[in-house]
Amino acid sequence: MTYDNSKFNSIVATAYHNVLRLEETKRKYSRTTTSFRGRNAMELLYETGDKKASEIADYLKITRPSATTLLKKLQELGYIEGKTDPQDERSTIISLTRKGRLVTTLQTKHRDDVLQSVLSKYTDEEKETIAKCFTELNQVFEDCAYELESTYSKREQMKKERKRRSR
Repeated sequence: MTYDNSKFNSIVATAYHNVLRLEETKRKYSRTTTSFRGRNAMELLYETGDKKASEIADYLKITRPSATTLLKKLQELGYIEGKTDPQDERSTIISLTRKGRLVTTLQTKHRDDVLQSVLSKYTDEEKETIAKCFTELNQVFEDCAYELESTYSKREQMKKERKRRSR
């Protein structure tokens, strides 16, 4: 079967929309489910240990205020706790609670089981090809996001400069 760009675009767009739909459904009907970024933050803490809020923001590639909002939600759910950093009292060290570790373990197992059920149908060589394709797509998306952020940042700087000059 021959695929053209529009077919691949349709597949990627459909997968993206299905992930969003899944996220919305989980948030709507489950009291224990967090957002995709929330799960990523919890997995980071689970795999690497305690982190500063700023480190979590950097890892997730979100702003500090967005990270603060996300971490507050995770704390309200009882998944994380924050303690003042003894070396820098302005910073907070974030760690998973027992409940957070349990939820992360269950969510990670579920995700791994789903991936295994899909990937078990493919040979190791096919899995390598799939991984390579997703890695390259991810890099393209990351590059596009960086360019877009840079463009908007430059526009904002230009607006501020014009506003400053007009005073």
